[in-house]
Amino acid sequence: MELLRPPPLQKGDTIGIVASSYSPRAAWLARGVRALERAGYNVVVDPELLTTRRYQRAEDERRAAAFTRIWLDPAVKAVIGGTGGYGAVRMLPYLDPEIFRANPKSFVGYSDITVLHLWLMRLAGLRAFHGPTADDLIPSARDVTTSSLLAALTNPRPAAKLGRDLVRPVKPGRAVGRLVGGNLALVQQTIGTPYEIDTTDSILFLEEVRDPMSFVDERLVQLRAAGLLGKVKGIVFGHLSLDRSEEDEFEDFLLDLVADLGVPVLMDFPAGHDNPNLTLPIGTEVELVADEQTGWLVYREDALAAPAPPDALPSGCPPPHRGVS
Repeated sequence: MELLRPPPLQKGDTIGIVASSYSPRAAWLARGVRALERAGYNVVVDPELLTTRRYQRAEDERRAAAFTRIWLDPAVKAVIGGTGGYGAVRMLPYLDPEIFRANPKSFVGYSDITVLHLWLMRLAGLRAFHGPTADDLIPSARDVTTSSLLAALTNPRPAAKLGRDLVRPVKPGRAVGRLVGGNLALVQQTIGTPYEIDTTDSILFLEEVRDPMSFVDERLVQLRAAGLLGKVKGIVFGHLSLDRSEEDEFEDFLLDLVADLGVPVLMDFPAGHDNPNLTLPIGTEVELVADEQTGWLVYREDALAAPAPPDALPSGCPPPHRGVS
């Protein structure tokens, strides 16, 4: 399926921050809002965001309604999760994929938000971005996480070799495929659902928060048993914040699980629950390069819709409105 491309963000546009999961620390949220405003954008915040998450259906419906309202706001041109944690999956029964399909916008987040990315891809046919939540952003031009986010949301095809000189190649090679994945626990949880991750001919990106090595092993074993690992063209492991007492053994068992796939593999890609957290175009075709010394990802197609050139408009017509239809 050809996935929809959202329009690029432009200076002066409004960014919506949504309450899909936990509540961020108020100070960290304020810092993230300040970072976006200093970069030249307006910000609207879901009023639910600082409310403690309670796992009741009435709240799930309310949060889904608030999420949809922000998405449909014609002033909002891109949407970012407030923070990760847990709770996004509970909203899914109350979201209408047709609304999102008819109003493509850039949506950014990671961790728990992985489930929303996969839902948007499979049911709404929309690309998304694995990247920082609002509480990760810092108002500094030198912050790599923030600058990577803004580059991804404003440039349809950034030319940067993402991760170069930071990643470790553990299985050299090259591969091209649609980038899919996110947090390993959330990817595993989609198995058997209508929004199960589609790994066919993909570059699979996986990251994980601080969990015992056995948890990561169990999740990878299930992906393999479900036939999902055998379909990939390449694998990128991002931040894997494991129990440090097990770290020396981790790479051995990890490679044992994927070595027979015959695909290139990168380790330590700078995306996930540590800093920096580079923004990645989920659903977009990329090339994975793993040479003898380092590796990277590079866009092979546009992740955003290309704006129409001014000279393509009929004489006397105003520029097209970039809001939702």
